[in-house]
Amino acid sequence: MAGQREDYLLRELSILRHLVARLLGRRDPAGIEEALQLSFHLQEKLFAMPPADFLRLPVSEQIKALSAKESAVAGRDKCLTYAGLLRETATIYQVHGRDDLAAGARQLALDVALHVALDGDAGAAQAGPTVEQLAAALDPEQLHEPVRAMLAEYRARQPS
Repeated sequence: MAGQREDYLLRELSILRHLVARLLGRRDPAGIEEALQLSFHLQEKLFAMPPADFLRLPVSEQIKALSAKESAVAGRDKCLTYAGLLRETATIYQVHGRDDLAAGARQLALDVALHVALDGDAGAAQAGPTVEQLAAALDPEQLHEPVRAMLAEYRARQPS
């Protein structure tokens, strides 16, 4: 059952990416709303709880909720799926002209990806590209201190 839900989420994330790509070309207000609703729906499915419940949790608790009753690999995959959803949501917000919300979603995605990347060699290999992409899209001066510290730790662990 969990495997079916993960397959569903990955298919829907692919649909969301296509919607975002279309939005980048047209900036259609109805399309923006549709894409945001899909993103929120997928986040709710990923957490198996209403957004009001998981959004008020600190990031570490969100990660625990995503990883609960999962193998280490499945937990990492769910966390990186969440980071991907947040990255797409950030793009939607940017298209909508809400750069503040876009930056917040990217920073949350970076926070989640860094938690994965700092959780051992397998996590670093899997999350590394996501971390680098998100870090490049954010102003380092605007990062919250815990995220900035995790990013510095992640980079210090990387081979030169």
